[in-house]
Amino acid sequence: MNRRNDYDYKMSPLQSKHLNGDERGGVNYRWIPWGRRPPLPRDVAILQERANKLVKYLLVKDQTKIPIKRSDMLKDIIQEYDEYFPEIIERASYALEKMFRVNLKEIDKQSSLYILISIQESSAGILGTTKDTPKLGLLMVILSVIFMNGNKANEAVIWEVLRKLGLRPGVRHSLFGEVRKLITDEFVKQKYLEYKRVPNSRPPEYEFFWGLRSYHETSKMKVLKFACKVQKKDPKDWAAQYREAVEMEVQAAAVAVAEAEARAEVYFPCLQILAMNCSSPSHGAKVHPWNLCPHNSLNRYYQSAEGNTL
Repeated sequence: MNRRNDYDYKMSPLQSKHLNGDERGGVNYRWIPWGRRPPLPRDVAILQERANKLVKYLLVKDQTKIPIKRSDMLKDIIQEYDEYFPEIIERASYALEKMFRVNLKEIDKQSSLYILISIQESSAGILGTTKDTPKLGLLMVILSVIFMNGNKANEAVIWEVLRKLGLRPGVRHSLFGEVRKLITDEFVKQKYLEYKRVPNSRPPEYEFFWGLRSYHETSKMKVLKFACKVQKKDPKDWAAQYREAVEMEVQAAAVAVAEAEARAEVYFPCLQILAMNCSSPSHGAKVHPWNLCPHNSLNRYYQSAEGNTL
């Protein structure tokens, strides 16, 4: 008989060892709820195996550009090793950065949503791939309109700008398909935009805002420069927007430094231990730095990173 947990997954052989006789018996079988089950032992090989699966999972899921939920990672990949989620996801992040040149970012701590951002394309920013260049241009136009209008833009204002580009609601475009669906559904699901009803508006009116993903894949300075290039002006011609963009650049730099310092607390001690072990003539096997890294170092990294968010 297959043992299954609360998420309807098969129970591992290692996990079945933690069941008592009554729980393993066929007729009297019962599953210990997640909150009361004994913790599984920390097995480095299993944790790395889950991390490897998580890397593949994240790369596939990212193709839609829809943020990935922590709950889905737990349900589909990590399963009964949920207690070690911080260590598993950090191992996966390390592999993504070193092997695939992408960073894993948590963009919404309340909803636990994650995205992948290409390191090579971070200067170009948004959407990432050349095949999405037309969508990138359209999105940058919308983001610039939002920013230049005080960080929110009425839907009527957006369509006024898009009509000048030959884009109309309800009219299918050769590159974008149904434009209204693209900007109010696809871009919203991908967290590039937020689309909200104006409170107490009769008839209903809607406004656009920057989505959480846009703050990570581009910046207000890049968008301001984009708008200036279109308008053939200097960024300083818009004094208020320029000051806001500079402030955002400073904040982003401070966060990057804090994250780098927190990550160094994990990496450097591990690499030093690795160097000492590898310098020993009797140490013949290759050891990955993560296998030598104390688990509490990972906890310190996450606590530090959580205290320095945008």
